[in-house]
Amino acid sequence: MKVSIDILSGAGRKTAAAILVTYEADYQSKPIRFLLDAGGALEVGEDKGWTQPDHLDAIFISHDHQDHMGGLIDIDSKVPVYATLPVQQQLPTHLNLHTLPICGTTTVSGIKVTTGSAGHSFGGIWLHLDMGEGVFYSGDFSLESGLYPFTMPPHASIALLDASYGLYDNSLEQCKNALLHYLNDERALLMPVPQTGRALEMACWLTSLGFHDWTLGEDCIAPETVLAGPEDSVCTDIRPVLESMKSQPFNPNAKVVLCGDPDGLSGEAAVLLQQPERYLPVYTGHLPEHARQAVSEDRAYFTRWNVHPRKQDLKQLVDHLGCRICVPLFYTMKDLNEWRQALGPSVTADSYIELDCIELDYDLNT
Repeated sequence: MKVSIDILSGAGRKTAAAILVTYEADYQSKPIRFLLDAGGALEVGEDKGWTQPDHLDAIFISHDHQDHMGGLIDIDSKVPVYATLPVQQQLPTHLNLHTLPICGTTTVSGIKVTTGSAGHSFGGIWLHLDMGEGVFYSGDFSLESGLYPFTMPPHASIALLDASYGLYDNSLEQCKNALLHYLNDERALLMPVPQTGRALEMACWLTSLGFHDWTLGEDCIAPETVLAGPEDSVCTDIRPVLESMKSQPFNPNAKVVLCGDPDGLSGEAAVLLQQPERYLPVYTGHLPEHARQAVSEDRAYFTRWNVHPRKQDLKQLVDHLGCRICVPLFYTMKDLNEWRQALGPSVTADSYIELDCIELDYDLNT
């Protein structure tokens, strides 16, 4: 038996996610080929950097953010696409959709696929493939979210892990304290955010502080939607807070305006960004080119809100998985030894891995 991992996109930098997994076993008439995520380009005008592989048995989508599902627009409608029900609501309509549980198991092409909540966005999951000694793909994940839970996965020999922040290790609590500073500005805070990710979590945080002068853009996920979703899609102890936040219409005059489209290029965010005398733009995630320029010129500010793992979270997950091979994704590793010192000897920078499931003869020193 043999497992091969071909990272078509997502290795070496923050870019579209697309990972081809091929499994060959003696009892199979042909190899099984799965695509993990089908991401689109992060920057306007940029090519997504990969094309649909031939002979796919299935595509699995971890969550509904552009860099993980934006490439589905180009996917052949005959290929089965697996995603959770909340994520399916955001996907192109031409797809051959099949449902994954947020926490549970599914059999696809004879392979047991285990899923769990990834702590990153509404309906977002990690994937564990029962191939050889296990292949784990985290998608984007966080261990710190107070809104979206993280479910610990089974053991896996191969771990493909979101490392979007590199070896950064500041806590979400530190990020929250930094954001409080901006509330003293005379202008309203305009925060372009992913609609199904940190937008609602920020609103929950402000509400828990007793601060209610916030508003969610109409394109952001609403508390009612999350409360009506699968039971395991949100943390149990946040439900009373969400109940208190229901039925609040969009109010552009609020002190904190949380708008959909993290790039600020469409929707309410794009309109309100044209009023710098009234709104102070504060970005909390990936900065597109125009946002980087605005931050460099002090026309906007950046304070991270953790939705990806810190160094200590990566270490915790690597140790829990007991993996022999760990591939950090979505970040440029300049010093492999530094990463191995932080996470262990299993870390590799290779974008192609071929592993004999019986002999486990992969050379970690390559």
